[in-house]
This record gives sequence, structure tokens and C-alpha cells, in this order.
Amino acid sequence: MTNAQTKLVELHFAWSPPSGQVQATYRAEMLAYQAVGDRYVCRLVELLVVERTGSSAEVSDETLRGLIGKCVRAPAEALDGIVLPLKLATLTGGLARPYFFNAE
Repeated sequence: MTNAQTKLVELHFAWSPPSGQVQATYRAEMLAYQAVGDRYVCRLVELLVVERTGSSAEVSDETLRGLIGKCVRAPAEALDGIVLPLKLATLTGGLARPYFFNAE
């Protein structure tokens, strides 16, 4: 992993629980670039926007705010503003390798 020039970017994530859809936009600090996988390690620093369709009660605002301070490995195309569709397990910790993690 090589150091990337520190800068702020916006990352967009979406989850589709059974009761609707949630899209969240975060301001994130780029920490490093990983050539393998062409991705950036970013730390979420601010929750900017939450958009909901349906009740989407499975994903609370508190859960989304709880991601602030966590790191994520974002694909390079995420820096172009695309919305990254994620599984609910990224929020519940049901993955063998967490999507959102604490800085090492």
C-alpha cells in the first residue's frame, strides 16, 4: 500500500432492505491507494445525506452515523460518484472480512 495525497471525497452507498432502499453519502478522507484491486482506503468523516424510499426501518440513522470514523476500501470508480450497492451484512457484521473497519 502506498500513501495517497490526503484529500476529501464523497462516497455514496446504497442498501436495499426488504422494506425499501437507503442511500447514504459520506465525506471521506483518502488515506492510501492499493494497486491490487485498484482501490483506495478511505476514512468516513461526515454523513452528508441520507435518502430513503419505503420505510427502510432495518437501517437506522444511528447505524449510518455509527460508520463515521470507520475505514472502507473503495474501488477507484467510487471516486467518480457512482453509488456502491452493498449487502445489509456490511452493516450487521455478517461478513468474514468486514467492509467497514477500524484504521490499522
